[in-house]
Amino acid sequence: MMKKRNTAVMDTIIGEHSTVTGSIESDGSVKVEGRIEGDIKVAGDVIVLVNAVITGNIWCENMILAGTVNGNIYAKNNLHLESTARLKGDVEIHSLVTDEGAVFEGACKMVEPSPDDDKNRKKRLDFKKSKPINNVIEEKEG
Repeated sequence: MMKKRNTAVMDTIIGEHSTVTGSIESDGSVKVEGRIEGDIKVAGDVIVLVNAVITGNIWCENMILAGTVNGNIYAKNNLHLESTARLKGDVEIHSLVTDEGAVFEGACKMVEPSPDDDKNRKKRLDFKKSKPINNVIEEKEG
């Protein structure tokens, strides 16, 4: 049986023992395990792990928050607050998922993604694709 797997492009990882002071901009996605003091602007997703701390605003496609953010979040699609999440700031998102135990202090504005954003995003991704994003992996049944 052939199965397609979609692998996300995670091109920036801020390590657990690292501190970044200043803004981060990327056409890919960012995973944060350490500390960031500044804004994050990415075309892809942002993943903030349990011990990570961000002081600044975040613009992204989707976000998973398990750590701490002191700032506003602007996600075009989804924001997932895991049980260990601590968010102090306003959010502007399409959909919100919160696990029991998450703390959110701020205002929430839910917006519809514009159809133009989807078209432009697909065009940008097709243009930037230099190697396959989808890998085909054979798996044996049984």
